[in-house]
Amino acid sequence: MKLATRKAEPASATAPTPRRQRRAAEIVAAARKVFVDKGFERASVAEIAACVGVVEGLVYSYFPSKRELLNEVLRGMYEPLIQDVEAGFSRLLGLRSRLRFLIWRHLRVYAEEPGLSRLALHEVRTGPDYFSSVLHDLQVRYTSFMVRTVRDAVRDGELPAGTDADLVRSLVYGGIEHQLWAALYGRGGRIDVEALADRWTDVVLQGVQPVSRDPGRQLESRLARLEQLVAAQPRMARSARSR
Repeated sequence: MKLATRKAEPASATAPTPRRQRRAAEIVAAARKVFVDKGFERASVAEIAACVGVVEGLVYSYFPSKRELLNEVLRGMYEPLIQDVEAGFSRLLGLRSRLRFLIWRHLRVYAEEPGLSRLALHEVRTGPDYFSSVLHDLQVRYTSFMVRTVRDAVRDGELPAGTDADLVRSLVYGGIEHQLWAALYGRGGRIDVEALADRWTDVVLQGVQPVSRDPGRQLESRLARLEQLVAAQPRMARSARSR
């Protein structure tokens, strides 16, 4: 009896080869440089192609539009950033430490990537299509750690019930954007990330944490929060081991 043999399935025609992956990365790197130097509107696909040393039509065979190229540039900025924030956030407990870390990490973006920050804020955030854009989805993911920080602090008794997490998120990221706008255009001097992170953390906490005029009650509240954090550590350790 002749056994039927199964034909090998052909590789997907859409699966990128290593050569195509390298070429796509070269195009995105060139697009990043041109967008930062000229802005999205004034940049041309022809100029991006020239930076790579290919014809304009080849760029369109990888990315169907200049907008899609911009999306890839923004993904290249945000995806590693979100992973880095998640790694640092997962090791922290308590409102102050988490808040200070998120503010510090965001300030570093402005200090280390002013060109990409300008691109995201000026070229995309101000556009009419922002809320349906790739950047909006990335921004929601990125700032969700601030929302989690506030909600966890409410749950653990560090913040009053009803504290508006979305409002705190807007206060922090919108306020930093306003303060550092001039610095992004080279008119605000060097950004002292450490000092500014401390100042912002103090200002935010003074605004959201209730002030007690009774020192004894304030001490009791702090001890209760400390007990909650200590009790949460074994739970977090078990959760980490189960991943």
